[in-house]
Amino acid sequence: MQDAGNRNEDAASQDERRGRLDRVLGGRPLSVFVILLAGIGVLAVLLAIVYLTGRGSGGGEPTLTCLPVALSEAQTDISQSMVERMNVVTEQNKPEKGPLAVTLHLNDGNCRELPKGVPAQPDLYAIIGFVTVFNESRAGEQRIRLDWEQQPNIPPALLATATPTPTVTPPPTATPPPTVTPLPPTATPVPPTPTPVPPTPTATPRPPTPTPMTKPAGAVSPTATAASISAPVADNRPTAAPRAPVPTKPAP
Repeated sequence: MQDAGNRNEDAASQDERRGRLDRVLGGRPLSVFVILLAGIGVLAVLLAIVYLTGRGSGGGEPTLTCLPVALSEAQTDISQSMVERMNVVTEQNKPEKGPLAVTLHLNDGNCRELPKGVPAQPDLYAIIGFVTVFNESRAGEQRIRLDWEQQPNIPPALLATATPTPTVTPPPTATPPPTVTPLPPTATPVPPTPTPVPPTPTATPRPPTPTPMTKPAGAVSPTATAASISAPVADNRPTAAPRAPVPTKPAP
């Protein structure tokens, strides 16, 4: 009898609690409030993410840009213990194709990037090996953390293999024929101007020699003295005509 009374009391208390709960929920099922609380929690999480993202990007701090670095400079930074972490990027699900990008994170918060892509893989392999040797030889010192990361949607430019540029041999240049310099026209020889020759004087003819007259016998032959006739001198001056000899009369 006592057990039955206890069960009746428990059932009465349960009915009383249900009545109170129904009054609190307003007659709605409890699952409705559970779903409502879950939705509020999701909204709170999204608001927190948006708030933190906006605070990180809008806080006035410039976005960190990794400057390019050559292989020799990167090795120098590693040797001087200036590198804290190195990030290696490979293609997703194809890590056997090798590294495509390597980023060095320095101790001062800056970062450096080596050349990217398949053509730059010799330098990328070299820097990875350099870091590995650095870590193995400095077990008790600062070690560089090496992070491998696989990324999808790698730009095709990074996956392209450099195509060797064909060497085009230019055709031989035709040597132009030598320029013939025209000779100056030969001057027509001008005949020399003849020097006027003075006229040759015409020789004056000699007068005929007079025939001596025949003297009679016994007469004294007169001596005819003939004047000497001198031949004219050939010069430019006119020559006077010689006079005829005058016969000498015989003496009486």
